Amino acid sequence: MALLLITAIVALVFLFPPLSPGTGAGTLSPANLTVAGSTTIQPISEYLAADFMAHHPDVRVVVEGGGSGAGIARTVDGTAEIGSASRSLEATEREQYPNLVVHPIGGSGVVLIAGSGYPSYEISCEEVALLYNTVSEDLTAMPHLSEVRAVVQRSDSSGTEEIFAQWLYGTAAKNLDASLPTADTGKYGTIQQIEAEGSAGVLKAVADNPGAIGFVDVGYAEGAAQVHPLRVIDRGSDLALPSPGTSFREAILGELAHTDDEEETYIQALTRPLNYLTNGTPTGAQAAFIQFATSKEAERYFKDVGYFSIREIREAMGVGA
Repeated sequence: MALLLITAIVALVFLFPPLSPGTGAGTLSPANLTVAGSTTIQPISEYLAADFMAHHPDVRVVVEGGGSGAGIARTVDGTAEIGSASRSLEATEREQYPNLVVHPIGGSGVVLIAGSGYPSYEISCEEVALLYNTVSEDLTAMPHLSEVRAVVQRSDSSGTEEIFAQWLYGTAAKNLDASLPTADTGKYGTIQQIEAEGSAGVLKAVADNPGAIGFVDVGYAEGAAQVHPLRVIDRGSDLALPSPGTSFREAILGELAHTDDEEETYIQALTRPLNYLTNGTPTGAQAAFIQFATSKEAERYFKDVGYFSIREIREAMGVGA
C-alpha cells in the first residue's frame, strides 16, 4: 500500500511539478505575447493577461481561443508565443514536436449538463454512449434517454471533447464528429444533433434547447441558469458520482489529488490538467507570464471561473505549493 501511495505521488508531482514564485511589478523589456488555444483555459488567460499588463505596461498580451489542437499547432508554427491545452500531450505529439515544453498551471474536469425537461439528475456512461455513438436507434423505451430532445457537442478542436470521447469510446477516439449524421428517436421524435463552439457555446445550446444534453468544463456548469449538472455512473459501477452532498467542484479537486489507494470522488477519466505550452524554454516576458500564472497572486482567477490552480491541487495532494 505504501509503495502504491509513493508511486502515485511521484506520478502526480511529475504532472504538477514544483512552482516558481510569482512575478511582481518588475521591469520587462517591451514585448508582444499571443496566448492561444484551449477555450477552457481562455477565461483564465484573459484574467491573467489583464493583471499582468497592469503591472507590466510595456508588454501587450493578446488572448485567443481555437481549442487545444490549435494551441499546440500555433505554438509549433510560432504564431503564438504561448499555447494552451486542456489535456496532456499525446505520445505521438511529444515525438513529433520534441521542442514543446509543457507548463502545468492548473486542473479541471468535464461535467455532463442537461437542460430543462430532462427528468433526472444522473446518467450512466452506457446511456451517454448511446447518445453520442454513430448508430441511429429508437430510445423511446429507455426511461431517461426517451426524454432527450437534443445532443450537443463541440464544433472546434477541443481537449474537452477529446477527454469526453475517450471516456466513452477509448483512447483512440479524438472527437465525436462521426455522430453528427445519426438520427436517434425519442419520445418527442428525432433527437437533434447540435454543434457549438467552446464550453460557453455548449452551455448556451443546452440552456436554449429544452431536453438537451451536453458536456462542458466544471467552471461553466455549477450555478448556470436553465441547466443542471448530471451525476455520472461509470462503467462497471452502480454508484453515481459525485456522491450526494458533495459538490462537483469538491469532487473533481479530490480526484485531481487522488492516489491509487483512495476511493474515487469523481470519474478519473473526466479530469484533466490545464497546460501552457512553449516551443522551447521560455524567456523574457513569455517566462514571466507563465511564472505569474503559477503564482499565489493568480490563484483567485482560477477560483473565479471554477477551476483549480496548480497550487490548490498540490496543497490537496499534501505536497505543498
